[in-house]
Amino acid sequence: MTDSTRRRFLATTVVAAATGLAGCAASLSGNDSEPTDDYSLPAAESSLEIGMGGRNVFDPEIAHLEVGGTVTWTNDSGNHSATAYHPDNDRDRRIPDDADSWDSGVIREVGGTFERTFDVPGVYDYYCTPHEPLAMVGTLVVGDPAPADQPGLEPPGDDFSSATTDTLETLNAKVRSGLE
Repeated sequence: MTDSTRRRFLATTVVAAATGLAGCAASLSGNDSEPTDDYSLPAAESSLEIGMGGRNVFDPEIAHLEVGGTVTWTNDSGNHSATAYHPDNDRDRRIPDDADSWDSGVIREVGGTFERTFDVPGVYDYYCTPHEPLAMVGTLVVGDPAPADQPGLEPPGDDFSSATTDTLETLNAKVRSGLE
């Protein structure tokens, strides 16, 4: 086993153990999470606000927007960005092929915002530049796209942290279930 394979294995094991313990805690508290195959997308809205901050998460992690709708990302705390997975941002594409890239830049002021209108239907994955390794990623569904041929629903590549890979795979499974 190489050093990098060993590190990835250990990181995955730690994340899996933490996830398992979190699941036990949720079960004990009565807050069982919804099974992935029963996930329903929220109703599509013409405008959305997505919070950035708290525990280094986007809130909500999955949002549903009407075609032509606008998203406003609001910095709730810390330093965050809303950045598309796109070659313009030196990342693999995880947004529709006809969609334009975006990058809010790091927003430092609490209450600071970034706004964008989405005219191309599809599944868009995005991330926070400073916190992507901590799995601060989100998914935006625009319209009601067919799950096939959506770059945002493809398996993540090898250049993601294990925590980010796990989160993207969980979001993918929920969105795919919600679209089928």
